[in-house]
Amino acid sequence: MTTLLVAEHSNGALNEATHKAMTAAAALGGDVHVLVAGKDCRPAAEQAAKLSGAAKVLLADGDGLAEQLAEPMADLVLSLAEGYDAIVAPATANGKNILPRVAALLDV
Repeated sequence: MTTLLVAEHSNGALNEATHKAMTAAAALGGDVHVLVAGKDCRPAAEQAAKLSGAAKVLLADGDGLAEQLAEPMADLVLSLAEGYDAIVAPATANGKNILPRVAALLDV
């Protein structure tokens, strides 16, 4: 089983909610891949690589992801979804905005 964790970050640092979501994702068993998306977010990706349980970090850095808006984030997650058994995100406003869109696009 492989899980994709959509990380949340600001100013180059992972949010505490991402750490908590990693704990939940790791409890599912199997590998956890962490997606860090945004603009100039390499420092957050480097932090994600140090999270206990992170098997892989995916970095998506671009102008279109700068604000981490739900629509472009959902499209990005959708493009990666096929290789994962589960997709999780922190239980924050962003996570609750992105994942329902992903679920609708996946028709699940």
